[in-house]
Amino acid sequence: MSNQTKLLQRLLGAAIVGAVAISVQADASSNDNFLRTSFDEGVHYSQVLDFPNRVGALGDIAAGQAKFGIAADGVSSDDSEALFEGVSSIAGAVTSNGRTCFTCHRPDRRLGLPPLPLTSTVPLSDVLFTGLQADIGDEPLGHDNFNNLGLLFHRPGRFNPLLPPTSPFRQVFFWRKTQPLLNVVFTFGNLNDGRMRELTEATRGAIFVHTQNGDLRFDDLAPLQSLRDMSAFMEWNVDPPELAALLDPGDPLHDTLVDDPFYTVNATTPAEQHGQELFKKHCISCHNMPNVFSNKDHVDGLPLSFPPHYGRVMDIGVSQRNKHNLEFRRFDTQTGQRVPVVIQLVKVDGTIVHLTVTDDIGVAATTSRYEDLHRFKVPQLRRISELAPYFHDNSAATLEEVVDYFDSPAYNQSADGKKNKIHLNANQKADLVAFLKIL
Repeated sequence: MSNQTKLLQRLLGAAIVGAVAISVQADASSNDNFLRTSFDEGVHYSQVLDFPNRVGALGDIAAGQAKFGIAADGVSSDDSEALFEGVSSIAGAVTSNGRTCFTCHRPDRRLGLPPLPLTSTVPLSDVLFTGLQADIGDEPLGHDNFNNLGLLFHRPGRFNPLLPPTSPFRQVFFWRKTQPLLNVVFTFGNLNDGRMRELTEATRGAIFVHTQNGDLRFDDLAPLQSLRDMSAFMEWNVDPPELAALLDPGDPLHDTLVDDPFYTVNATTPAEQHGQELFKKHCISCHNMPNVFSNKDHVDGLPLSFPPHYGRVMDIGVSQRNKHNLEFRRFDTQTGQRVPVVIQLVKVDGTIVHLTVTDDIGVAATTSRYEDLHRFKVPQLRRISELAPYFHDNSAATLEEVVDYFDSPAYNQSADGKKNKIHLNANQKADLVAFLKIL
């Protein structure tokens, strides 16, 4: 019996008996592998190296830097143009808590957080901490997880105007790293799970989340041109600078960078050269953006009525591992107790799943698709040695830990790890690390 026939039988069964609700924990059963594969094969990604959602010339880089909260010297803080506050026709009076993009995205850290623990270099009087309640609300673990692990409390449905306040999709939350904004122009989908198609949307959401304690939108205080300017500034952070040629098919270097994915990488020692060969064998199928080593697969066109994948997202088992033993039950301020969050996800065969959230469910919290559980975007790897800690939950402190993870059962038994198993000996691991350190 063909896979197509099997899928048709399942779909017909769902149509006859209706949508069947089942309750599960946050790990997908092996019985769902066929449906997940069918779902993946139904998403058509473009292999053409284009950047349809790039802001480009629509934004002003200098104005965006000022709105970002970075002074003209490119290093120090300047919030004179960066505070979004005033009287909103939507939300009423909005008073900023003093946070800007600079607060978490420091220029000396590749537009990322200071070293951990944050209090080792940042005083508690800094707006990084005094404005933290805007992110964590009443979550009692918020301060320690941020200070020690560099993880912020996120509710992805927080500002969705179509959801009532009591909706589980407004209550579900994550613990996520502050993403360094280097080479963000070469990624398809923004934020750690790739759920934002455009930088302007990601920036608008960040302004709502980080600068106020409430859940009200104030779109009129975040005008589109300011968002475009900030996006243009982020797109301008390209390193090494030769990579900018990938954005312009007319650039003399463009085709060279496309044809030789390692053109800007200088592997000189035997270890680095061997590591590059190992990278070609085990890593480049996912990190396939030439010379950047993000993922180039994307869906062209406008979003559909049901959220599609824009960029390719992967389940490599990091969420299920939950190395930091992070809490995913909602804190009830009235009782002081933890309450499980249960959300409804839909399988591709129409089955409704009542899922109790026990770990970071990834982009499924936005798409409502069961097949999207634990999926995250593929990060870019240039200057990766400067961007520790790693993974969306900062659960690997070093590149050595990253390589060890990809040689572990947690990866090899994950949904996407099964498609590309990795088994390395000690020498191979050392060589792969040597290569990653020169990117």
